[in-house]
Amino acid sequence: MKKKQSFEEMLEELDDIVAQLSDEQTPLETALKLYAEAAQKIAACSTVLEDAKVRVEEIGKKMTEKTQEEQEEQDGTV
Repeated sequence: MKKKQSFEEMLEELDDIVAQLSDEQTPLETALKLYAEAAQKIAACSTVLEDAKVRVEEIGKKMTEKTQEEQEEQDGTV
């Protein structure tokens, strides 16, 4: 079973893949495999980023709700 990679580890591997693809000595068959691997890593990174975006939005929403509640409490006591 493969260990789940962190976002940073996937980006590092993508950098390595890009370097290999940029090398004119890389055989076509190898380049195609690398390209497919990169596509999978990009999709995985995209999923991680989307999940992070949702979490940030949830945190922002909670902060806004809390601020509104605090404001309502202050308005009610003044």
